[in-house]
Amino acid sequence: MAESFQVRNYLNAEVIRTFGKRLKTVWSAFNVPEFEDLILPFLPDWSFSDRVQGISRALESVLPADFPKAVEILLKALPEPMPLSGDGSGTAHFIIAPQTAFISRCGQDHFDLSMYAFKEMTRRFSSEWDIRLFFERDPARTRAYLFEWTRDPDQHVRRLVSEGTRPYVPWGKKLTLVEENPDLTLDLLECLKNDPEEYVRRSVANHLNDLSKKHPDRVVNVLARWTNELDGPEIKKLVKHALRSLIKSGHRGALRLLGFQPGGQVEIRKFVVKEKAIHLGSNLEFSFELISTSKKSQSLVVDYVVYFRKANGTNNPKVFKLKTLTLGAGESCLIQKKHPIRPITTRVYYPGEHQLAIQVNGVVIATQSFTLKM
Repeated sequence: MAESFQVRNYLNAEVIRTFGKRLKTVWSAFNVPEFEDLILPFLPDWSFSDRVQGISRALESVLPADFPKAVEILLKALPEPMPLSGDGSGTAHFIIAPQTAFISRCGQDHFDLSMYAFKEMTRRFSSEWDIRLFFERDPARTRAYLFEWTRDPDQHVRRLVSEGTRPYVPWGKKLTLVEENPDLTLDLLECLKNDPEEYVRRSVANHLNDLSKKHPDRVVNVLARWTNELDGPEIKKLVKHALRSLIKSGHRGALRLLGFQPGGQVEIRKFVVKEKAIHLGSNLEFSFELISTSKKSQSLVVDYVVYFRKANGTNNPKVFKLKTLTLGAGESCLIQKKHPIRPITTRVYYPGEHQLAIQVNGVVIATQSFTLKM
């Protein structure tokens, strides 16, 4: 059976050879065989992060030691920028990730040139993983550039302002500085909250969702003010996406901001787990009837929580989205779900008793147990 595709495969041997040839066209002294020899023998064993850093180190070995000259070569070899519309989700330019890594490692003493390089590279891919190292080292100086970029005509550059300073950007170094002091980025987000591009606004929402992990009330207050200042489906969508973690955790302020009464006025009946004992690799199947006890229509966000057994015998809850609906007075709704209990890279399963709970508007209102067999 063929190996399933992995993100690291975006940085494959063919991509690296093509990149080397492109560098050769803009700098005739570039040693393509040496560059390939520093990478290709090790590629099969490298993870995505290993490949990014390995290619970056190879660039450092074969490019001129003079950093401005090296950056000039890399910039000349860049492809055309991404279109000014769209979400920038293309994968053709993953080879730029090692180049931004090169800038972050070798360009700390060339701040202005490095920021220019980050801007140009993010127009082709993204510099979000590496600009955060500059922000961490010199937030004031980096913020001056970021404020300027909030007005840039290129949406990819504007998005970098938010995505590059998120506390927990995927695959990136955690920005503890921002996690502890949200004032470092909230004023930047203010400039982007009404951005014309969904691509940028979604990054703002993800940034605020990150901040909500440690500053829930602050984030709710900011979004409440934005809701009062702005109107329309765009800001409503941003607010909903930014509050998704707080809604799952049952934060009352977040629930009220989205129009949900904590817990709702409901009853659960006929809550059935199809199989009380299931094997790893099968499905946890359950159903229940949700009945409104309110005398008026109400909005409900229904989640389910699986309390996964840990190695020490305790349970770790994980909330999953189920359904958002509106029930009129006395109305009911039958809800059914199959949840796969299959091996995944982010979870280790342990045999024994687990718990399944139904959560409505952030409040657990019914629980059942089931046993997992390995």
